[in-house]
Amino acid sequence: MNSVETPVRTADSDNTPPKSDAGKTDSTSTVNNDTKTNNGVSVGHVSGSVNYNNYTGSAFSKPELQDFRVSDDDLERAKNHFVPCPGFDDALATLKKTNLVLLRGKGTGRSLAAIRMLIDCGARTFSQLNVRRSFDSITDEQLDSDGGFIWQGTESQWQQKIAPRTAERVATWAQRNQCYVVVIVDEALELGLQKFESWLGRPDSTEVAREFLRSHPDCPTDLVDTILTERFRAHLRDDSAPNEAELVAIRAWDVHEKKREPEPALADLSREAQHLVADWFREDRSTIEYAMLVAISVFTNRDYGDVMSAAEELEEMIAEADNPEDKRLKQRKIFEFSKSVILSSLNATTTWHPHAKGASLFRETVHFRRSDVAKWAFRRAWLEYDLFRPVIVDWMARQAKNGFQWYCAKALHDVITGLPHTDPLEHIKTLASKQSLTSNELSAELLGRFADDPGTKDFVEPLLRDWCTGSGFHVKWTAALVYATEHGVRDPKRAMARLETIARSDARLVPAVKVAVTSLLSRPSNRELVLRALVEWTRPHGHRRDAEKLSNLRSVGLDCAQAALGLTDPKYYLQSLPKQEDPLLIDPHPKLVARLFWRVFLDQRTRASSLRALLSLCEQSEKNPRNERARGVAQLVATVAPDLHRHDHHRLFEDWKTEYPGNSGRVDRAFSTVQLLHQRYAPSQASR
Repeated sequence: MNSVETPVRTADSDNTPPKSDAGKTDSTSTVNNDTKTNNGVSVGHVSGSVNYNNYTGSAFSKPELQDFRVSDDDLERAKNHFVPCPGFDDALATLKKTNLVLLRGKGTGRSLAAIRMLIDCGARTFSQLNVRRSFDSITDEQLDSDGGFIWQGTESQWQQKIAPRTAERVATWAQRNQCYVVVIVDEALELGLQKFESWLGRPDSTEVAREFLRSHPDCPTDLVDTILTERFRAHLRDDSAPNEAELVAIRAWDVHEKKREPEPALADLSREAQHLVADWFREDRSTIEYAMLVAISVFTNRDYGDVMSAAEELEEMIAEADNPEDKRLKQRKIFEFSKSVILSSLNATTTWHPHAKGASLFRETVHFRRSDVAKWAFRRAWLEYDLFRPVIVDWMARQAKNGFQWYCAKALHDVITGLPHTDPLEHIKTLASKQSLTSNELSAELLGRFADDPGTKDFVEPLLRDWCTGSGFHVKWTAALVYATEHGVRDPKRAMARLETIARSDARLVPAVKVAVTSLLSRPSNRELVLRALVEWTRPHGHRRDAEKLSNLRSVGLDCAQAALGLTDPKYYLQSLPKQEDPLLIDPHPKLVARLFWRVFLDQRTRASSLRALLSLCEQSEKNPRNERARGVAQLVATVAPDLHRHDHHRLFEDWKTEYPGNSGRVDRAFSTVQLLHQRYAPSQASR
């Protein structure tokens, strides 16, 4: 591979966004009828194309819980070609009894066993759940009744969040919805989880290889033992894992189909994955092959189209770095190479999955034939080519558009902790200081992952403390986003203290701080602490020596309060409420909510946008009074104006008509809508 020119790294400069007019009051006395909202301080543009003002932090929002449907091929194998393994019957009994089982026993074929268990339990649909979602977040979702769900929770950081209390909640949810959940875990479990835990042993490896061949649509069943020759069976030990047995079957089939010569195929079976990867790198390869190898390594089991697109983007970045004077990549001819050719070169393949949006639609994911190749391939690319590293990191920062940021952080964490580096924090600091939203996001995601790792967590907070109190705009922005990750959600007191330091320093950081605050509110147990902090942030400060810092804090606090009350997006208010079977139409923290509500509606800068948002929410609720958004509007207004349902008119709405002339009709309709919602959701209260 040609050398790659290292991009110039610059320290975080003082060339931060121009000062905004955050301190100016909003002199507007009318509210127009459009539904746009001003989400706070205008921070303007940074270096032209980077617009921080409209930042929403979508990279830190929860992804869809269902990742993809189990493929038809895997269902067929589990139903008709599954080889029973030790412990299977006990695990199945646990799943039938509790609707939840935590499967242990690495290298025992748990993925296929999980599908077979769900079949035996009578599940109608079969889905893989997204490992980017926390274990207990399944209870927040409405999934298929009679569905079967599999979670690959093999990462130690992910598994740390499995506690007895959350397991009981997931089991209760599954029983109520007549669903079954299988979680595949590798680490030791807490003591209170034994009732859900089951161990599997390894099945007979020769039988696994035979059944794998029988499941192949083109393989004559009477030729299985002929194809699986004695030389191939010699590689099937008593302790061979099912995926190793499947690889033996694949190589035997390749030889039978004349796709490989016997000697190289047998040699592959004798070598560790890292040695096979090293051999691959010794051969002459095209740039797209290198790029595709890296893309599949980082984004294994993702949609082929997205992975191929990412690989082509990496190919172009490599070409630009190799030839800075000629940045145009020579376009390949249409028939220069096919999918099957490049996948064969990489020893990779694709799998079709039924699409969640329709029974006759499919998704195609891509992965290496040997699951252990992904880690070693990326490590090899990182270790062997020093000049490739900054290109890879910049490429990763661009992948947020596909929702790939989590996978990039995972891959970077592996090479930074698993390989030697002169400065392990070099790339984290470089990403944090760049004038790039996606670079800052990737740095924050990576630091959040480091905070979850017992071996690296101790350096995270000292680094964040320096960033929060430093002078760099972008490192402060990044620090705020770190507290939007699980690192912040787990310790809201520390997170809010750090966010206060950031908010005091510069009101233009409000979008990043707001993303962190709303993320903290995603856990209802954090709600009271966050609301109390926002009440303190928004307190009028008068004339004091530190008036500028207090003004910054209040400005940021008011914008965060708008978000917490659902006046920028209703989900933020709703997700922060504790789950109750029959909740009263009253907020659990009425005094805090009411105080924040009146502050955002009395402040000259936020009142207009707050009213526009509330009127828009009322209009949406009028059209669809049964949805969660309508209930949230009813609860919010009932909290700040508990006597509203008793009157034909109310001071709150009359004040709005007086202050914002020209909108009387909208205000009257909003008043009527809220009263009707109150009658719907709190009939006993409405009759008082």
